[in-house]
Amino acid sequence: LPKNWPAQIPYLTGPLYSPRLTAAHLAAIRTRPLPPAETDTDIVVGTFEIPRGLKPGPSAAVRITPITDPSHPAHGQCGLFAVRDLKPGELVVPYFGEVHVGSGPDAISEGEDEHAASDYDLWLDRDGNVAVDAARAGNEARFINDYRGVPVSSGASSYSSSRPAEGLGGLTRARPNAEFRAVWDPRLCQCRGEMTMAVFVLPAGKKKRQRKDGTQGGIAKGEEVLVSYGKGFWGE
Repeated sequence: LPKNWPAQIPYLTGPLYSPRLTAAHLAAIRTRPLPPAETDTDIVVGTFEIPRGLKPGPSAAVRITPITDPSHPAHGQCGLFAVRDLKPGELVVPYFGEVHVGSGPDAISEGEDEHAASDYDLWLDRDGNVAVDAARAGNEARFINDYRGVPVSSGASSYSSSRPAEGLGGLTRARPNAEFRAVWDPRLCQCRGEMTMAVFVLPAGKKKRQRKDGTQGGIAKGEEVLVSYGKGFWGE
C-alpha cells in the first residue's frame, strides 16, 4: 500500500464494478472513441492513453501527505504531492474507484443513490451514463485537492500564479496545475482496453504559468497536485 493510505479504505489497482452495470454500460466504456480528424484541434475524450507498460500499484510519481498547514482548506486531511518534477501534459496517476450507473432511469432514485452525495464521483461517460466514485475504494488520485484557497506555501512556491488570500495573510493558488481526463487504458478488460479517468499535468499551452526561473508549466518536486473540482462543487 502507498504510505499514509487509510486502513479503512480498500486500495484499488484497477476499477471496481457495480453489479447494477448492464451490458450496455460496459460496452459504452469498452468501445474506444474514434481518433479526431487532423483538422480537429479539440481534445477528444479517450484519445489519450495510459501507457501499456505502467505497472499497477503505488505510484512512483506522487505521495499522499498529511496537510499540517492551518491555512490550507484541507488542514487535518491529506493531499497528493509530486515526488519528482512532472512535465506539462504528463500522466500523474490513474483515477480508480467504483464504476457505476450515473443517473436517470438506469439508476435507483436520487434519494437512495449511494453516490449522490459523494465528493469523489466523476463522470466517466455521460452519453453511456457511467461514472466512477472513489469514496469507498480507490487509489492515490482520491486525495487530490481543489486549488481554491490553497496557500502557495503548499509545496513549491516558485510560481507567479497566485493571488492574495482572503483573511489568511498570504498568497493562494490562482489556478490548478493538473486536470482530470477520460482516457483509454489498454491494460484493463483483460488487455482489451477500457475507458478510465486519470489525472494529467496541465499541458504547457493551457493556462500557462511562469516560474521564477523562466520556465513554464509542469509540477515541481514537492509541490501539491491540484485540480479544479468545478464551480458546481462549490455551489458557485
